[in-house]
Amino acid sequence: MKNKNFASLLMLSAALVTGTAHAHYVWIESDNGGTRLYYGEADALLKEKSPGKLDNIKAPQAFALNQSKDNPAAVEINRGAQYFTIAAPKKSAAVLVKEESLEVKDLTKHGLGFAKSNYYARQGQLADRADTALTLDVLGNAPNHLTVLYRGQPLKDAKVEVIAPNTWVQEHKTNAQGMVDINTPWSGQYVIHVLHIDQTPGEFGGKKYESLRNHLTYTFVKKDGLNPGPAVPPSTWRIEHAESHHRPDGGRSSSRGGPKTSESRRT
Repeated sequence: MKNKNFASLLMLSAALVTGTAHAHYVWIESDNGGTRLYYGEADALLKEKSPGKLDNIKAPQAFALNQSKDNPAAVEINRGAQYFTIAAPKKSAAVLVKEESLEVKDLTKHGLGFAKSNYYARQGQLADRADTALTLDVLGNAPNHLTVLYRGQPLKDAKVEVIAPNTWVQEHKTNAQGMVDINTPWSGQYVIHVLHIDQTPGEFGGKKYESLRNHLTYTFVKKDGLNPGPAVPPSTWRIEHAESHHRPDGGRSSSRGGPKTSESRRT
Protein backbone atom coordinates (compact mmCIF):
# COMPACT_ATOMS: atom_id res chain seq x y z
CA MET A 1 0.00 0.00 0.00
CA LYS A 2 2.84 2.32 0.89
CA ASN A 3 4.55 1.70 -2.46
CA LYS A 4 1.30 2.38 -4.31
CA ASN A 5 0.84 5.70 -2.51
CA PHE A 6 4.44 6.66 -3.26
CA ALA A 7 3.98 5.73 -6.92
CA SER A 8 0.85 7.88 -7.12
CA LEU A 9 2.70 10.82 -5.59
CA LEU A 10 5.57 10.44 -8.05
CA MET A 11 3.18 10.28 -10.99
CA LEU A 12 1.41 13.46 -9.85
CA SER A 13 4.72 15.25 -9.27
CA ALA A 14 6.02 14.30 -12.70
CA ALA A 15 2.82 15.50 -14.36
CA LEU A 16 2.93 18.83 -12.56
CA VAL A 17 6.57 19.46 -13.37
CA THR A 18 6.22 18.53 -17.03
CA GLY A 19 3.41 21.05 -17.43
CA THR A 20 5.29 23.91 -15.78
CA ALA A 21 7.35 26.57 -17.55
CA HIS A 22 10.93 25.57 -16.84
CA ALA A 23 13.88 27.84 -16.17
CA HIS A 24 16.75 27.85 -18.62
CA TYR A 25 20.31 28.27 -17.37
CA VAL A 26 23.86 27.54 -18.46
CA TRP A 27 26.06 24.77 -17.10
CA ILE A 28 29.51 23.33 -17.77
CA GLU A 29 30.43 19.77 -18.71
CA SER A 30 33.90 18.31 -19.27
CA ASP A 31 35.35 15.04 -20.51
CA ASN A 32 38.34 13.89 -22.53
CA GLY A 33 36.90 15.75 -25.50
CA GLY A 34 37.16 19.12 -23.77
CA THR A 35 35.07 21.60 -21.78
CA ARG A 36 31.67 22.79 -23.00
CA LEU A 37 28.98 25.24 -21.93
CA TYR A 38 25.35 24.25 -22.49
CA TYR A 39 22.15 26.28 -22.31
CA GLY A 40 18.84 24.65 -21.44
CA GLU A 41 17.69 22.44 -18.56
CA ALA A 42 19.96 19.69 -17.27
CA ASP A 43 17.10 18.02 -15.38
CA ALA A 44 15.06 17.77 -18.58
CA LEU A 45 18.01 16.62 -20.72
CA LEU A 46 17.36 19.73 -22.79
CA LYS A 47 20.33 21.30 -24.56
CA GLU A 48 19.44 24.17 -26.88
CA LYS A 49 21.02 24.52 -30.32
CA SER A 50 22.16 27.19 -32.76
CA PRO A 51 20.39 28.42 -34.82
CA GLY A 52 17.82 28.49 -32.05
CA LYS A 53 17.61 29.33 -28.38
CA LEU A 54 21.33 28.80 -27.81
CA ASP A 55 21.68 32.14 -29.59
CA ASN A 56 19.97 33.79 -26.60
CA ILE A 57 23.35 33.58 -24.89
CA LYS A 58 24.99 36.56 -26.53
CA ALA A 59 28.43 37.15 -25.05
CA PRO A 60 29.51 34.69 -22.34
CA GLN A 61 32.91 35.12 -20.74
CA ALA A 62 34.97 32.15 -19.57
CA PHE A 63 37.80 31.95 -17.04
CA ALA A 64 40.13 29.28 -15.73
CA LEU A 65 41.53 29.07 -12.20
CA ASN A 66 44.93 27.57 -11.56
CA GLN A 67 45.67 26.04 -8.18
CA SER A 68 48.84 28.12 -7.84
CA LYS A 69 47.36 31.48 -8.87
CA ASP A 70 44.84 33.73 -7.16
CA ASN A 71 43.21 35.45 -10.12
CA PRO A 72 41.14 33.70 -12.81
CA ALA A 73 42.56 33.95 -16.33
CA ALA A 74 40.28 34.68 -19.28
CA VAL A 75 40.08 31.83 -21.81
CA GLU A 76 38.55 31.63 -25.27
CA ILE A 77 34.93 30.56 -25.62
CA ASN A 78 33.32 29.88 -29.01
CA ARG A 79 29.75 29.15 -30.07
CA GLY A 80 29.01 25.89 -31.86
CA ALA A 81 25.84 24.27 -33.15
CA GLN A 82 25.07 22.51 -29.84
CA TYR A 83 27.22 24.22 -27.20
CA PHE A 84 30.02 26.69 -26.53
CA THR A 85 33.54 25.29 -26.55
CA ILE A 86 35.72 26.55 -23.69
CA ALA A 87 39.47 26.52 -24.28
CA ALA A 88 40.35 25.81 -20.65
CA PRO A 89 43.67 24.11 -19.84
CA LYS A 90 43.17 20.47 -18.88
CA LYS A 91 44.83 21.00 -15.50
CA SER A 92 42.54 23.88 -14.52
CA ALA A 93 41.36 23.63 -10.93
CA ALA A 94 38.12 25.40 -11.83
CA VAL A 95 36.35 26.79 -14.89
CA LEU A 96 33.98 29.75 -14.56
CA VAL A 97 31.51 31.38 -16.94
CA LYS A 98 29.47 34.54 -16.63
CA GLU A 99 26.89 36.03 -19.00
CA GLU A 100 25.85 39.50 -17.86
CA SER A 101 25.22 41.09 -21.26
CA LEU A 102 21.54 40.17 -21.70
CA GLU A 103 19.10 43.04 -22.13
CA VAL A 104 16.25 43.96 -19.83
CA LYS A 105 13.02 42.11 -20.65
CA ASP A 106 9.38 42.87 -20.02
CA LEU A 107 8.09 39.89 -18.03
CA THR A 108 4.94 41.56 -16.71
CA LYS A 109 2.72 38.93 -18.35
CA HIS A 110 4.37 36.44 -16.01
CA GLY A 111 3.95 38.73 -13.01
CA LEU A 112 7.69 39.41 -12.86
CA GLY A 113 7.81 43.02 -14.07
CA PHE A 114 10.82 44.33 -15.96
CA ALA A 115 13.78 42.07 -15.21
CA LYS A 116 17.32 41.39 -16.30
CA SER A 117 18.75 37.87 -16.25
CA ASN A 118 22.36 37.01 -15.48
CA TYR A 119 23.86 33.54 -15.82
CA TYR A 120 26.82 32.10 -13.91
CA ALA A 121 28.40 28.65 -14.08
CA ARG A 122 31.19 26.92 -12.22
CA GLN A 123 32.98 23.60 -12.50
CA GLY A 124 35.61 22.75 -9.90
CA GLN A 125 36.89 24.29 -6.66
CA LEU A 126 40.30 25.32 -5.41
CA ALA A 127 41.53 22.68 -2.98
CA ASP A 128 43.38 24.85 -0.49
CA ARG A 129 41.41 28.10 -0.43
CA ALA A 130 38.06 29.61 -1.28
CA ASP A 131 37.49 31.69 -4.39
CA THR A 132 34.37 33.75 -5.00
CA ALA A 133 34.99 35.01 -8.51
CA LEU A 134 31.31 35.02 -9.53
CA THR A 135 28.62 37.43 -8.35
CA LEU A 136 26.43 34.44 -7.41
CA ASP A 137 28.72 31.59 -6.43
CA VAL A 138 29.06 28.42 -4.40
CA LEU A 139 31.83 26.99 -2.26
CA GLY A 140 31.87 23.22 -2.04
CA ASN A 141 35.15 21.70 -0.93
CA ALA A 142 33.55 19.60 1.83
CA PRO A 143 31.62 16.54 0.57
CA ASN A 144 27.88 17.23 0.34
CA HIS A 145 28.26 20.60 2.07
CA LEU A 146 27.81 23.81 0.09
CA THR A 147 27.85 27.52 0.87
CA VAL A 148 26.00 29.89 -1.47
CA LEU A 149 27.32 33.44 -1.73
CA TYR A 150 25.92 36.55 -3.37
CA ARG A 151 28.35 39.43 -3.87
CA GLY A 152 30.71 37.64 -1.50
CA GLN A 153 28.17 37.35 1.34
CA PRO A 154 26.31 34.22 2.56
CA LEU A 155 22.90 33.94 0.95
CA LYS A 156 20.15 32.97 3.40
CA ASP A 157 17.12 30.93 2.29
CA ALA A 158 18.49 30.37 -1.20
CA LYS A 159 16.65 27.64 -3.07
CA VAL A 160 19.14 24.97 -4.15
CA GLU A 161 18.23 22.33 -6.73
CA VAL A 162 20.45 19.25 -6.92
CA ILE A 163 20.15 17.50 -10.29
CA ALA A 164 21.50 13.94 -10.05
CA PRO A 165 23.03 11.91 -12.92
CA ASN A 166 19.67 10.20 -13.51
CA THR A 167 17.82 13.60 -13.50
CA TRP A 168 16.38 13.03 -10.00
CA VAL A 169 15.95 16.50 -8.43
CA GLN A 170 16.30 17.40 -4.76
CA GLU A 171 15.32 20.80 -3.38
CA HIS A 172 16.95 22.40 -0.34
CA LYS A 173 17.24 25.84 1.28
CA THR A 174 20.34 27.42 2.73
CA ASN A 175 20.49 28.37 6.40
CA ALA A 176 21.30 31.79 7.85
CA GLN A 177 24.99 31.25 7.01
CA GLY A 178 24.21 30.37 3.39
CA MET A 179 25.06 26.71 4.06
CA VAL A 180 23.23 23.60 2.93
CA ASP A 181 23.80 19.84 3.10
CA ILE A 182 22.87 17.85 0.01
CA ASN A 183 22.59 14.17 -0.92
CA THR A 184 24.71 12.53 -3.62
CA PRO A 185 24.02 8.77 -3.41
CA TRP A 186 24.91 7.98 -7.04
CA SER A 187 28.13 8.16 -9.02
CA GLY A 188 28.30 10.51 -11.97
CA GLN A 189 27.73 14.16 -12.82
CA TYR A 190 25.69 16.44 -10.56
CA VAL A 191 24.47 19.92 -11.46
CA ILE A 192 23.58 22.35 -8.68
CA HIS A 193 21.17 25.11 -9.75
CA VAL A 194 20.42 28.26 -7.74
CA LEU A 195 18.10 31.08 -8.76
CA HIS A 196 18.44 34.25 -6.69
CA ILE A 197 16.17 37.21 -7.41
CA ASP A 198 17.67 40.54 -6.36
CA GLN A 199 14.78 42.99 -5.97
CA THR A 200 17.07 46.04 -6.10
CA PRO A 201 16.00 48.16 -9.09
CA GLY A 202 18.59 49.40 -11.54
CA GLU A 203 19.35 50.20 -15.16
CA PHE A 204 21.17 48.37 -17.94
CA GLY A 205 21.61 49.40 -21.56
CA GLY A 206 19.45 52.46 -21.04
CA LYS A 207 16.51 50.38 -19.75
CA LYS A 208 15.33 50.24 -16.15
CA TYR A 209 14.69 46.94 -14.41
CA GLU A 210 12.86 46.05 -11.20
CA SER A 211 14.87 42.94 -10.40
CA LEU A 212 17.93 40.89 -11.32
CA ARG A 213 17.29 37.20 -11.95
CA ASN A 214 20.62 35.53 -11.21
CA HIS A 215 21.08 31.87 -12.17
CA LEU A 216 24.06 29.85 -10.96
CA THR A 217 25.06 26.28 -11.72
CA TYR A 218 27.85 24.26 -10.15
CA THR A 219 28.87 21.03 -11.88
CA PHE A 220 30.88 18.27 -10.23
CA VAL A 221 31.44 14.56 -10.77
CA LYS A 222 31.24 12.00 -7.99
CA LYS A 223 33.42 9.00 -8.74
CA ASP A 224 32.02 6.60 -6.15
CA GLY A 225 28.44 5.72 -5.29
CA LEU A 226 25.50 3.68 -6.50
CA ASN A 227 24.77 3.04 -10.16
CA PRO A 228 22.38 5.87 -11.13
CA GLY A 229 20.71 3.97 -13.92
CA PRO A 230 19.65 5.75 -17.11
CA ALA A 231 18.99 9.48 -17.31
CA VAL A 232 15.31 9.85 -18.17
CA PRO A 233 13.65 13.11 -19.30
CA PRO A 234 10.41 14.20 -17.54
CA SER A 235 8.11 13.17 -20.40
CA THR A 236 9.25 9.54 -20.17
CA TRP A 237 9.99 9.25 -16.45
CA ARG A 238 9.10 5.78 -15.21
CA ILE A 239 7.69 5.17 -11.75
CA GLU A 240 9.49 1.86 -11.53
CA HIS A 241 12.83 3.66 -12.16
CA ALA A 242 12.18 5.95 -9.21
CA GLU A 243 10.87 3.21 -6.92
CA SER A 244 13.88 0.99 -7.59
CA HIS A 245 16.14 3.51 -5.88
CA HIS A 246 13.99 3.71 -2.70
CA ARG A 247 14.57 7.42 -2.16
CA PRO A 248 18.17 7.21 -0.91
CA ASP A 249 18.03 10.83 0.28
CA GLY A 250 16.08 9.70 3.34
CA GLY A 251 12.68 10.78 2.05
CA ARG A 252 13.25 14.52 1.72
CA SER A 253 12.97 14.70 -2.06
CA SER A 254 10.47 13.47 -4.59
CA SER A 255 10.68 12.36 -8.22
CA ARG A 256 11.62 15.30 -10.39
CA GLY A 257 11.92 17.37 -7.22
CA GLY A 258 8.18 17.65 -6.71
CA PRO A 259 5.92 20.44 -7.96
CA LYS A 260 7.73 23.66 -8.89
CA THR A 261 6.32 27.15 -8.54
CA SER A 262 6.08 29.49 -11.52
CA GLU A 263 8.42 31.84 -9.69
CA SER A 264 11.23 29.32 -9.48
CA ARG A 265 10.87 27.82 -12.93
CA ARG A 266 10.62 30.82 -15.25
CA THR A 267 13.64 32.25 -17.05
